[in-house]
Amino acid sequence: MGKAEDLIKGRLREVGAIAVGITEATTVNQEEWERFEAWLDKGMEAGMGYMHNHLAIRRDPRLLLNGAKSLICCAFSYLPADVSKIQSNGSVATYALLPDYHDWIRERVRAARLEELLGDEGTDWRICVDSAPILERYWAKRAGLGIIGRNGALIIPGVGCEVILCEIITTTPLEADSAAEGTCDECGACSRACPTQANTDNGIDCNRCLSYLTIEHRGEWTDKQHLKAMSTPGGKHSLFGCDRCIAACPMNNPDVTSSFTSNPVITSLSAKDILRISPEEFSKLFKGTPIKRVRLEGLCRNARNAIDSESKSE
Repeated sequence: MGKAEDLIKGRLREVGAIAVGITEATTVNQEEWERFEAWLDKGMEAGMGYMHNHLAIRRDPRLLLNGAKSLICCAFSYLPADVSKIQSNGSVATYALLPDYHDWIRERVRAARLEELLGDEGTDWRICVDSAPILERYWAKRAGLGIIGRNGALIIPGVGCEVILCEIITTTPLEADSAAEGTCDECGACSRACPTQANTDNGIDCNRCLSYLTIEHRGEWTDKQHLKAMSTPGGKHSLFGCDRCIAACPMNNPDVTSSFTSNPVITSLSAKDILRISPEEFSKLFKGTPIKRVRLEGLCRNARNAIDSESKSE
């Protein structure tokens, strides 16, 4: 590994990346691409029609940046620094207890001063944080960060899968790391943890995934499969997202955390509190947090589902 590669990795680790690897920017291999197309053909993306967009870029990330040669893949922990003190009831996905990862990860990467090594941001390199049509976990595995688990998440040795991935695509040719080998042990912990059996042999079925249904889905749930999932005990208890299949992985290391403490407004969030929030309060309380993504109407829909379930059980 050359000096430039070592410097890049060192600087990214200095700003909080817990794993960094490099791979060649090239075309996704046929086997992985056919797996992705089969997932789409089965309708497992549910209402995320945008997954059908920009397929040429998803297949070849070089189309994101003219002259791209390499992908620098890195991972950041989303566990709050005070995770051991949090009395989590599972109603809000753990990553949502931190500031919006799109923002803070970009800030961290920019703090690594990569322009000194790669050139001008926007011209010679580009940051992607869950914001570009890239098969993130595939490239992270190619860059040697870890393997892909039964839960669909990247599992990093010594860290686990409670991470957010980031890719830096660059026109600078860099020496690639060896791809990670193997698969998870198929212990079944993630499948058993999923309250709606969304974890299938063909990937995550978003029609049954509580993360999709409570965040990405717009409007009321009308599809029978959606309604069935939201009427399960797990569905009734979910206000924003779900990470049960991630948290259940025995490979997770709770000692690897971010530098952020949890947001007390979000850790104490209840369904009844949500229904009392005005649009102005929603904007103020959840500014700069992942909760903003669901919008007030979506959060209230989730809260009503929880309250209706509570009243029916009384």
